[in-house]
Amino acid sequence: MKKRGLLAAAAALCLLAGCKKSELTEYENGIENLEKQKYEQALRNFENAIQKGEQSVLSWRGIGIARMGQGDYEKAEEAFSTALGITEKKEKALQRDLYLYLADTQYHQEDYQGCIETCTQLLETDAHQDGYFLRGSSYLRRSEYKKAEDDFEEVISNSTDYQDYLDIYRIYQECGLSADGAEYLEAALDLKGNSAEEYYQRGRIYYYLSEYKDAEKSLKKALDKDYEQAALYLGKVYAEEQDYEQAISMYKSCLETEDMQSEAYNGLACCAAAEEDYEKALSYIEKGLKTKEPEMKQVLLFNQIVFLEESMDLVSAKEKISEYLELYPQDQDALREYYFLQTR
Repeated sequence: MKKRGLLAAAAALCLLAGCKKSELTEYENGIENLEKQKYEQALRNFENAIQKGEQSVLSWRGIGIARMGQGDYEKAEEAFSTALGITEKKEKALQRDLYLYLADTQYHQEDYQGCIETCTQLLETDAHQDGYFLRGSSYLRRSEYKKAEDDFEEVISNSTDYQDYLDIYRIYQECGLSADGAEYLEAALDLKGNSAEEYYQRGRIYYYLSEYKDAEKSLKKALDKDYEQAALYLGKVYAEEQDYEQAISMYKSCLETEDMQSEAYNGLACCAAAEEDYEKALSYIEKGLKTKEPEMKQVLLFNQIVFLEESMDLVSAKEKISEYLELYPQDQDALREYYFLQTR
């Protein structure tokens, strides 16, 4: 679903709550562990905070976020519902935040009607863009296409954010309706501008339209203007065109930037795997897992399992999938992979 800067919001609320003491409270420790994706530790921190009467609403919120990180959306929904139940009416921003989290958990459980009802309740008093996005996504899942279109129109109305258009496209893509979703990508190309970021964003749009030559042209212009993130997408473009030498060159250039390293190592691993060099692919995965970017951890761990399986190291693949499911127990793709490996 749409990324709303979840941990950034958590950090902001932490600051509002007064996280400036010399010794961290249980709640503050929970926030730190969330940022590090140490979900079990974060859960213990927030549960202890509730027992001590610290930041009860925010601690329940923290529990919900940690459960989402683990992929346990049912328990996350319970936590957000509990937090909403004890939130004061005057805390409008916090209520909105909790409604959106609650709707997101319902969406991930395929409770699309519940998500629609939660978003509708929020939108009655707060016409928030993410509320329309989540509700529109749920309508699309229920094949209520006109209602989905109406909500998505609210999302992009007067929007100059390329990500809004791309997020909507991805929902259509997930529903097997890429051709319908492509209309939003085409609309995004009507946004004008010649800044480095705008060239980068248009390059991404062309990439998802599979118009790789145009994508390459826009991304190169962004890169010429020192927009470093463009190198990652250039790597993806070259990989799609099976120009692995160019892709590898782009990904290796990204290793010089700390916050791009894990995604670059993942790209290098995919290139190596495409050339059936699974030993090299797995070595890149290991390097990626040693970086300080927790956002890519789940992707890297899952790809590690795939590459082990493709290299016919089924013993290690079974071991790694069991470890993975301890961290992400609700990952349906991983569960299917687990059951498949049990038959091998």
